[in-house]
Parts: sequence; C-alpha cells; structure tokens
Amino acid sequence: MKNTLLAPAKVSKPKVKNQVKVQLREEKQVIVHCSIRGTFGLRTRIWKTTYLITEEDKKIPLLFWEGITLFPEWTRVDREGIFQFTLIFSGLPNDCKIFSMVEEIPEPGGFLVRNISRNKKDVYRISL
Repeated sequence: MKNTLLAPAKVSKPKVKNQVKVQLREEKQVIVHCSIRGTFGLRTRIWKTTYLITEEDKKIPLLFWEGITLFPEWTRVDREGIFQFTLIFSGLPNDCKIFSMVEEIPEPGGFLVRNISRNKKDVYRISL
C-alpha cells in the first residue's frame, strides 16, 4: 500500500479570526468565588438547581463547580477558618446590571445572595 500525502486545506485567516470572536462572545461565563466561615463538623454542598437570576427573572444555569460536592453528596469541613469553592454559570445577558444567586432547594438553608452588581470581568467574590 502506497502512502499518499494530502495537501492541508487552505484557511482564510480573517474567517478564522471572526469565528473565534463569535465563539468567545457566545461562550461567556460568570465565575463566582464563594466563601463560608468554616467550623469543625460543618457539612455543605451545592445543588444543580443553583442559578443566577437577572432583574427580568431570567435563570442562568450552573455549569461547573469546584471545591464543593453536588447534591446528594456532602463536603465535610474539618477545620476552623474560611472554606472556599467556585461556581461557574452560563453568561449573563449583556443588558444585565444586577443579579442574585439563588439555590432553589426543597429544604431550608439554600444559599441566597441578592443584588450583586455586575462588573466587566464577570468574576465575583461572595460570602455566604
């Protein structure tokens, strides 16, 4: 069997640049770094039903989480001090200025932070 070399396809650089710009706009995300005052024996978790909610009541879904477990698992905090974790949500609408973070759960104790002012980086630090 004879090996055949294929010439690479030619790609128009302006076209590729435009596609990358479109993807960056479409794939924007909101990063929320959360902190909780930890006490020995504290258990915490996040539910998939955690959202950012805009002034127009649009729900922005949770995509990823780091440093905390998802319901039904628990994260044990075995030390005093500040416990930190990060939540990543889909992007907010361009016209959104203020939003809330709401954990909608069928039991008491869900996270709730109201009136978070939007910033240009869409990266936030909140205390729960």
